[in-house]
Amino acid sequence: MTNVSFTVSLPENYRSREVLQYYGRDKTETSEKAWKDGFKKALWVKNYPAHFVVNFDGFHAYVDANVDARLNKATVKRVIDSVVSSVLGLPQPVAEFESMAFADRILKRMLRQTAGLRVPQSVSAWEALVGSIIGQQVSVVAATSTRSRFIKGLGVANTSGLYCFPTPKIIASCKANDLREFGMSHAKANTIHRVATSIDLGEFSLDKDSTGHFFEKFSRQLLSYKGIGPWTVNYTLLRGYAFLDGSLHGDVVIRKKTLELLGKSMISTEEVEQWLTQYRPWRGLLAAHLWAMS
Repeated sequence: MTNVSFTVSLPENYRSREVLQYYGRDKTETSEKAWKDGFKKALWVKNYPAHFVVNFDGFHAYVDANVDARLNKATVKRVIDSVVSSVLGLPQPVAEFESMAFADRILKRMLRQTAGLRVPQSVSAWEALVGSIIGQQVSVVAATSTRSRFIKGLGVANTSGLYCFPTPKIIASCKANDLREFGMSHAKANTIHRVATSIDLGEFSLDKDSTGHFFEKFSRQLLSYKGIGPWTVNYTLLRGYAFLDGSLHGDVVIRKKTLELLGKSMISTEEVEQWLTQYRPWRGLLAAHLWAMS
């Protein structure tokens, strides 16, 4: 086993509530667990089961991580540091968004509740993608239940008792119909299996490149898979890559919160999409603020 511990400095106005809610949504605590001032999450490190624990205290996050194998400590620290920084949303340029939003008559009202918000990230783009597919057109409660059963059924437990998310290789080795045992529809099971197989065969990659056109290319590739539409793509980009401009106008909660913010009695999905367009390149981050509104 390899253990590393370190401290991460947090911005002055950092909000931990969103990340604690995100990692506390599964009450069965299959792959993650949250408490008042911290959380822990299972993940893979260099193909070995692992987990990390984060405890918040004022302007710091104290991190402790364990990998179920003997690895170079410096390498493990580098990997975990990168993951934790991403999960906490620390690289996100939220100050730029808030500078714009505070100057906007409508968004200024929203920021009275949500200033300092960052979008919690999944520990991997793969986990974000599968979660997005599972979450299509169902309640958060239903999606969380299915996700938990899926992870426990096909994932790998580490020494902490948490389960690491099933890899594309694990899923590709199953039959698509096997995934239905975890409460998925036939369509969702087929979509997840199809994408997992493509990744396992090297036909599709979730690795972000540095060409400058990754998000456009990634979106086109994902949309080519049956069962994946714009909402799934944009939610995956938001949670898996911290891409803050994906439009989530088709989200039911976003539509409801936009209605409240604008003080209207009715609003169509098309009108929400049009309204969000003026706030490019921040449509995804704005969606997260709308979700957080009370």
